[in-house]
Parts: sequence; structure tokens; C-alpha cells
Amino acid sequence: MEQEQSQGYNVFVPDFDKDLVLASTTDERYNESIRDCLEKDLDLIQQQVNLDVQSEHNNFFKNAKWAPDGTYLLTNSADDVVRLFSLPNNVYEDTEDGPQTMIPIFGIREGESVYDFDWYPLMNSQDPDTCCFLTSVRDHPIQLWDLNTATVRASYSAIDHCERYVGPNVLSFHPDGTKIYCGYENMIEIFDVQRPGSESDKIPTVPTRKSKKGQKGIISCLDFSSDGLYAAGSYSQSIAIYDQTNHELCLKLVGFSGGVTQVKFSKDDRYLFSVSRHTNNILCWDIRDSANILFELPRPGKTNQRIHFDLDPSGKHLVTGDQFGNLIAYDISSPEEYKLVKSMKAHDDLISSATFNPVYPLIATCSGQRKFSIPNDSEEDEEDEDEEVIDNTLKVWRVTGQYEWFSYFISQEIS
Repeated sequence: MEQEQSQGYNVFVPDFDKDLVLASTTDERYNESIRDCLEKDLDLIQQQVNLDVQSEHNNFFKNAKWAPDGTYLLTNSADDVVRLFSLPNNVYEDTEDGPQTMIPIFGIREGESVYDFDWYPLMNSQDPDTCCFLTSVRDHPIQLWDLNTATVRASYSAIDHCERYVGPNVLSFHPDGTKIYCGYENMIEIFDVQRPGSESDKIPTVPTRKSKKGQKGIISCLDFSSDGLYAAGSYSQSIAIYDQTNHELCLKLVGFSGGVTQVKFSKDDRYLFSVSRHTNNILCWDIRDSANILFELPRPGKTNQRIHFDLDPSGKHLVTGDQFGNLIAYDISSPEEYKLVKSMKAHDDLISSATFNPVYPLIATCSGQRKFSIPNDSEEDEEDEDEEVIDNTLKVWRVTGQYEWFSYFISQEIS
């Protein structure tokens, strides 16, 4: 006989009517060229760096991700360094000197463009075995890095028909930590975490290259639901939802513009949020009933650069940056009507990532974008160039709110 038993947990719910407080920042540490930033972090980067061949283009942050236990931040920048930052000391206390300065613990640089990185989903800083993360780098194997030693634990090799390493465009641990999902052109490749090497399961997303069925194009983003599905976005303007057990295509979403750069399930798995390049909206899809767009969240983003958004642990709020340096938050608790609850100037340049800490009442943002200088002889143009704003910073914000109890029911056998 089965009996339903109530269980629950506390989740922090932000109150965006209150001001966010800047707790820590990298300040102007990375507001310089790629070469100068590498020189500044030379003692922190685990690999040797030849400064003589480095670019004089400006550096900028591309993404930031909190560790699952909320104690660390990983970032990726234009200088191809994955940097590890710890949660600042006394992050909840105001100081006379203002926000604390953030300096990375270490950096990892494999020499080519970093496509993606991902935390082990069961990471707990009290358990060293779980303290690790993945990196995907162009023309390199996937590497599993040890957080405490900054060394490689294992490698997973995707190899093309010419026997060359191929770094996946996106990678993601399965939520249970046993598999690594990787996105390539017309294919999803899955590695077993416990079996390093080149052995994998290859899942074609189209029957043949010329077929009009399935999901064509480069798989650019992934996300998992809690009820056995996963979503894959493609640069060829499609989103597909697959079954985790047999990888069959369950639903295909089309009819929007731009290559997809992020997909994310709502906390109840009824909806899917997506965003594409060169678009000014985040889309919310009804994936249970109509498979149509329920609503669009305005977010200025007419740029090639990815602008990452996030949902808070309660699932009630979505936070994102925009191309003008604004931090925007929406109340999405009602599927019939969204509500703008915060819009504030957080950076002086494009915000490439805004993300909720999964444990603590904090939000991390990072900023910057490539600046292209056009040679000219005009003094007026030179003055305009000198005034061009460079804001390549990582910031951590304190959020006001309260903890709420979320209950759910489980079935239990009784005799």
C-alpha cells in the first residue's frame, strides 16, 4: 500500500523592491589588454604563458558560474583563462573601504579558445572528491580538473574523421553526475564520467546530413529537466527536447530568429526559456500543452556575444543583463503575466552573465565585450576613442529577501 508523505525545504526568495548592495568586485584589475591581464595573473595561471605573442585587444568576461554549494565562482574571459574565485570573506558585512576586492585563486589556460565549462553537479567543498569541473577547449580533449590541486583528473576525447581532437561547443554534466553531454554539429555525444578516454555514445540529431527531419546545425546549449527530458538549442534556429532514456526527439520548437545561445527549464519543468543572438527578448515556451511562446521578456541584446540569464532557486524570478550594462529581474511566478521588478545600472558595458548563487542570497554579474578600434587621422575621433568605456569586471551583489518553505509529496510503501 502506498501513502503520500509531505517533505519540504527552505529556499531564499529575493525581494527586488530593495536595493542590491555591491559586496565585492574585481574593480579595474582586468580593464586592460589581454597581454596585460595575463601578465598580471602570471603567478596564478598554472600553465606557462608566452607574453611576447599575446594580443593587445581588450580583455572581457564571457561567463560566470557559481559552484553548486555556492562557495566558488568560475569565470571565462577573452584571454582564454578559466579563473577560480572564492566566496569573499564577510560578504554580508559592509566595510568602511567599500566593496571587497576579488582576486582569483588560480587560472587555467590551455592555449586555445575556451568553448564552455561546467561544475560537477554534486560538488561540496567539504568533500574533496566532488570538487571538480569540466572545460571544453578548441582542438583539445575535454578535461576534468581538480579544484584543490588545479590538475587534470581525467580526459575525454572527441575525435573527428581526421583523427583530430574536437572540443564540444557546449558541455554539461547530467544532473546525477554520471554522464557528460557534449554538443557538436548534428550530434550529441555522451561520455561516462567513470570511463575516461574516447569511448562514448554518439547521438545523431538528424538521420542524414541532407535530411530535413530532426535537429540540424551546431548544438550550442543544453539543459536538463527533473523529469527525464533534456533540451538542446542549435545555431540553426531550432530547439529540440529529447528523452534522457532513449534520446528520442519529443518536441521541436522553431519559428524564431537567431542562433540559440541558452535554454533553461522552469523549476516545475512546464516551461522552457530560451534566448538567441541578435535578439532583444527572452522567450518562454509552453512545452506541456501548446508548444507555443507564452510570453517574451524584453532584454536589449542586439549583439553576437552571449548574454546569460538565470532563474533563482525558488523559480519565481529570472535575472539577466543587457547590452547597456543594466541588470534586469522579472517576476515569472505567474505564467499568464510576467512583471519587471528590477532594472538597475550594474556595469558600464554589456553584462555577459547574471547568475543567482544557489545557496546564499547573492547575485554575480560580469561584463565586457570586444572593442574594435578603427584607424583614423582625426583628432576628434581620437578623443572619442580615448573616451570609450572599458568595463571588464566581475561583481557580487547582496540581495535582500526571505526564506520560504516549499513542500512536496512523495509516495512511500507501507506494510
